Amino acid sequence: MDIEQAKQILGITEEDDGRTAKIKFRRLIGRYHPDVAGTDSKELQELSQKINAAYSLLKNEEFFLTKAVRKDIWKEKVNEFVFTARNVYAPYHMDIDSEGLYQKITHGKYMWDPDEEEFSLFLRSIYHAARDLLDAVEAECNVTGNTDTLRISSQERLFHCLAMQFVEPADCLPKIAEPDKVDKENRKIYRFRAYVGEKQNLDIMRRIASLRANENIYPVALRTGRLMIADKSGGSLGHLSFAEDELYYCLYPFMSAHMAQVRLTVKMVQKNKGNYLRHAKAEIEFLIRLSKEADSYRNPDMNGRIEKILSDYRNQLRGAAYAGRL
Repeated sequence: MDIEQAKQILGITEEDDGRTAKIKFRRLIGRYHPDVAGTDSKELQELSQKINAAYSLLKNEEFFLTKAVRKDIWKEKVNEFVFTARNVYAPYHMDIDSEGLYQKITHGKYMWDPDEEEFSLFLRSIYHAARDLLDAVEAECNVTGNTDTLRISSQERLFHCLAMQFVEPADCLPKIAEPDKVDKENRKIYRFRAYVGEKQNLDIMRRIASLRANENIYPVALRTGRLMIADKSGGSLGHLSFAEDELYYCLYPFMSAHMAQVRLTVKMVQKNKGNYLRHAKAEIEFLIRLSKEADSYRNPDMNGRIEKILSDYRNQLRGAAYAGRL
């Protein structure tokens, strides 16, 4: 394999730098690695080996090792209607894999683009934006260092609303995954690997452990970014999880807007051996069929919800300060 072949395997173009090359590698290996795809077919093994080999070869190339250039104007789409601006981050050096090493590229109301920005760093930017908004409310109320459950609950809800503002699923999903097929009515059908698992609630563990391969399970509720699942008798199985976190923000909005149909099928059940059940996990095939209108879907305006979260937090801080608890 030579350099040009390696670039072709990873889909690297002349415009790509080390940052975008690394994003493309992670997306490819995340899609085609046998452990993620849920199959150890010879074709997938060979493909994942080629992807890893191409990445290993390109890591030593000059373009790959170059530190990302700071941009005063980020190329990505701006949405002036989002509630607040955010930082955009990139790994500090492309040859070092560390969650703690990153740099600020720019600041603004820039939408997330899977081809340009690593999702883990996007989430970090949203966390910082939510933190800064709550810090401003605390400063307004003359409160510092608040770490109680009120702060944690407010930040969780604020994080979810802000993340939805910066992710347009109709734009991002095609960049993350390819449809498994398209039906006769031109509706796209995607297939993903997911799972349900439990280590604490004994009733849920027992239900998961009793599932059988090829059995269908069912979505029952969508709560703040979590899809709650039940067995055929209606017993709770907890919430569905994906191997790739970005799928939550690219799939669940369609479901919330009633623009998707899903089918969940058990592929394999894992549980500890012995007399006492300590954990249980079931691998799930997640099929989702999007309506034809999904291509033009846009997330609803979250500014009202964000204002209410901040207003409630402000009022609760003032009430707690008045009562002498802060």
